Amino acid sequence: MPDQIFTFRDCRIDLSTRELRRAGERVELSPKVFDCLVYLVERRQRAVGRDELVAAVWGKTEITDTLLGQTIMKARRAIGDSADEQNAIRTIPRFGYAWVALPGKEADNEPTSPAAINTTARPMPLPRRFVARHMHWIALGAIALLASLWLWDRTADQGAPTSSAPDSAAVLPIDVVAPEEWSWVRFGLMDAIATRLRDGGQPVVPSDNVVALTRVAGKDDGGVRDATGARFIVVSSATWNPSGWIVHLELRGDSTARSVDAHDADVLLAGRAAADRLLTMLGKTPPADAGDPQQWSDAKLLANAEAALLTDDLAGARRLLESSPAALQASPEVRLRLAKIDFRAGQLDTARQSLLDLLAATRAETDAVMRAKILDGLGNVAMREGRTDAAATYYGEAVSLLENHNAPAELGQAYMGRGLVAQTQLHADAARGDFSRARIMFELAGDRLALARVEANEGMLDASFDRYASAAPVLEQAAQRFERFGTLNELAVTTSAEVGAQLALLDPAAALLASDRAWKVRDRLANAGIRHALAINRALALDANGRRREAEELLNTVIAEADPQREKNVLAAGRSALARLWLLSGRFHDAIDPALAALPGLAEGEDVRDRLAASLTAIRALRADGRSREAADQLHALERWATSMPDSSATLYARLARAEQLNVDKDATTAHAEYDRALDLAERGGVPTDIADVVISYGNVLIGEGDLQQASAVIGRATRWAERDFGCAMVRARLYAALGQADAWKNALATVRSLAGDRNIPDVVTRMSDYGPPAQK
Repeated sequence: MPDQIFTFRDCRIDLSTRELRRAGERVELSPKVFDCLVYLVERRQRAVGRDELVAAVWGKTEITDTLLGQTIMKARRAIGDSADEQNAIRTIPRFGYAWVALPGKEADNEPTSPAAINTTARPMPLPRRFVARHMHWIALGAIALLASLWLWDRTADQGAPTSSAPDSAAVLPIDVVAPEEWSWVRFGLMDAIATRLRDGGQPVVPSDNVVALTRVAGKDDGGVRDATGARFIVVSSATWNPSGWIVHLELRGDSTARSVDAHDADVLLAGRAAADRLLTMLGKTPPADAGDPQQWSDAKLLANAEAALLTDDLAGARRLLESSPAALQASPEVRLRLAKIDFRAGQLDTARQSLLDLLAATRAETDAVMRAKILDGLGNVAMREGRTDAAATYYGEAVSLLENHNAPAELGQAYMGRGLVAQTQLHADAARGDFSRARIMFELAGDRLALARVEANEGMLDASFDRYASAAPVLEQAAQRFERFGTLNELAVTTSAEVGAQLALLDPAAALLASDRAWKVRDRLANAGIRHALAINRALALDANGRRREAEELLNTVIAEADPQREKNVLAAGRSALARLWLLSGRFHDAIDPALAALPGLAEGEDVRDRLAASLTAIRALRADGRSREAADQLHALERWATSMPDSSATLYARLARAEQLNVDKDATTAHAEYDRALDLAERGGVPTDIADVVISYGNVLIGEGDLQQASAVIGRATRWAERDFGCAMVRARLYAALGQADAWKNALATVRSLAGDRNIPDVVTRMSDYGPPAQK
């Protein structure tokens, strides 16, 4: 059994006999050492905490670190590993251990069956009575997209608030009455006033949150207050006349509005004076100033550059910073801003070198927060480049520097970056811990937009480990927040994941509703890969709601538009989804080529289910088209690949594919055994679409064999979804017809027809006359 034997390098662990062999020789192990080894191997998709391992092996947590260390040392020694090399068992500092050795390729690690596939058998098409079904494709490469889009997206250093959100203020963009050359004042002065208030002890919503909101809804006080949780709204104007600038600030909150004015020849000085008066009105003490004229000249230039960054004018911000005085250009603040601009412009080599140079010149003893910001930037670059180990090191150092400083926004970014690394490396517990820490930091910083990003990451993490019931509501909440902020890429990526989660939960109506949220802004998405991934998931949601023609049209459009070099995974997923629809429509021959063409592209993808979907479609289509030898070859390839994957869904669907092949080969006894194992795996996993996939395939086989008692026991496991899922509804109706239950069949058939839309309903579902009297079992 593939789940009883595991091989790596020259070692072989047999769980059924509790035996370890190395280079063919049996290795004697104490029970606790063997149990430690097996526990880590079975959880090789994630890191295992020290307390979890101790509780599992010893049944208690009160053992010494020395005993645990000795046990791990013996386990390493038994498999040819050591504490220095850590090629199999890696120590995770201050956490626990992780299994890192890759599975071996020997035959014992491959699934076997008592009956081999007969590749010379007469071609046998898929029986018409078999109601085909296939799993849903989940959001493509979501984790990588999140890392690419969300890290270091902040444009300003927001500083440290003195308390959390309840008394925070949101400063709206400035109404500017002045000649066109002063347009930068709208956002530049806004951010300068926000910074001044924050420096005076007033919690302030980050400027990027406010800018995002006002782009969507205009300057709506209530909308900004609701979205940010701010108690106060600061509405401002800056008016120029020959005698100088008048800055007017109005504080709106509670039941009254209060206002202050300030006048100065310099707009930033007028804004500073108005902000100071507002602080005094709030009972706070304005910060002291050195009064250096050059300081204010530099402040004006930085405010101008910040305004450009807040409006995504990277070229304008670069020009301003590069034209600044030499002393200002040499400052860490400007060098860091220029590196951020390079990063956001995709110039990763330049950004990395600039950050490394800046890191060498910045000491933790003199400016720990700045050094942490630089390290965070290097982590972002490494993450974008796919160097996750380097990224983890940078983020970890940033966290260590910031944990003893009052810099919640920066610490939150470092935690989120480190959590994303853990997420991509499938270390779920570590990722959840860092996301939770980031959530607290962003709450302290009053940053609702960053909180939405944390929520989306948490939902993606749950989905990547098949926890769709917990993922769906979290993703929905994050998507709603992104919609309010008008952050379209984040909205599209999160919506794609939410659609996938709802489809996995067999809730097609909820999936289509989620898709609608982002679909209305698809034409405004500049990233073609995100736009096409959104379209693929929408196509699957449309098909699940009986709108197959629309789904096919959408998938054909994606396949025609996707760049074959830059969007390999998207193109492969689109072909796989189209092949699935053609298979379900009975177009077996047409489904073969796109399914096979999808497999090479999906080999590089992150989501196991993408490849499973294409493999199973190809196997079923080839078999139904009479190409049994090729179907057998694809089945062997699927089984070999599944043994190398820690994801239990790979084993589940390899077993399901094997069971279907054995059924075609007329080996009913072995086929039933494989079906039972697949159903047990699906039930243990608890993913509705997995359970339904096995139930529908197995249930139709049992009905065809006339074993209606067992068919009832199997199909009954999926009837809870029959009122909303087309496949479950059909197999239920067919069972009632076979049982001769006319009234129940008519009601079930009515449900099938209400769900069908433009999908065909097989004759075996619509005619009771196809079935004789129920077999007596």
